[in-house]
Order: sequence, then structure tokens, then C-alpha cells
Amino acid sequence: MREPAKGAIGRATAVAEGVAAGVRRRHREREPRVLLYARPGEPRILAPGARGQDRILDLAEKMVALVDEAEGGTRRDRARARRAAQTEERESRRAARTRGRGAGAGEGEE
Repeated sequence: MREPAKGAIGRATAVAEGVAAGVRRRHREREPRVLLYARPGEPRILAPGARGQDRILDLAEKMVALVDEAEGGTRRDRARARRAAQTEERESRRAARTRGRGAGAGEGEE
């Protein structure tokens, strides 16, 4: 068996291997997983590519889409709408304060 390279080449190789391992881990984490519960509290991960995994994932995506539709869009859409409403409310309060100051300034002077 070969000894690992020393010096700059060895360090560069170690860094490249570390980056490659990180990329592989992130890729694995992004893959959808199917957890099956035979008994409460005992999950089992259905292996990627196992028979029925694609069908279960399709059904789960349809269920999530139905919930999103019933709740008025995706979570991201609802968050955007909520932020827009909050911004609009702040602007209307600011405008009301500005109008109030303008009307109050001319009342005492005659």
C-alpha cells in the first residue's frame, strides 16, 4: 500500500478529498427519503430504488400539493403574502401619522 503524499501535494489532496466527501454528503441529504413505520416509534428507511419507493414519493408529493392548495398556495407564497400585508399595514399607519401631524399643525394657528 502506498503512503500518502507529503507536503503541498498531500495537503491539496486531503482538501480535495474532504470537499468531495462534503459534496457527496449534501447530495445524499437532498434525496427524498421514505420512512416506514411498522410499529409506533420504529421507523425504517425504504432504500433508494426499492420497489414502491417512486410510487410512495409521488403520492406524498400529491398530498403536499393538496394541502398547499387548500391552505392557499405554497408555504413560500403564504409567507410572501404575509410580508406584503405587513408592509402595506406599516405604510398605511405611517401615512395616517403623517396626515395627523399635518392637520394638527394648522389647528392652533389663526
